[in-house]
Amino acid sequence: MMQTPVVIEPFMRRGMFSDPDAALVEMVRVYTSSHIQQYQETINRFQAQYGMSYEEFMAYLQARADLLAEKPAPILNEAIMLEEDDALDWKIAREMLSQWLSI
Repeated sequence: MMQTPVVIEPFMRRGMFSDPDAALVEMVRVYTSSHIQQYQETINRFQAQYGMSYEEFMAYLQARADLLAEKPAPILNEAIMLEEDDALDWKIAREMLSQWLSI
């Protein structure tokens, strides 16, 4: 008989799971779900904040960058830099969500 992993043993001792496999499956499910939820919330926050999808936001940023290239403006440059930070965070959230969903 295989020994119960140390990390699962306290849960088994308290009768929270019927067997180590059930404990492991549930822990992995909760861990995965929490990451999916975290990245989905980030995506939803950016969609609500900007009122558009990621693809639309990237087109919006490109248009603003093109405008800045034609007519430099320090205030617009600052705003675009902040938006580009959001774009990077948004992109990372999308990529990470995709990774977690493909498990």
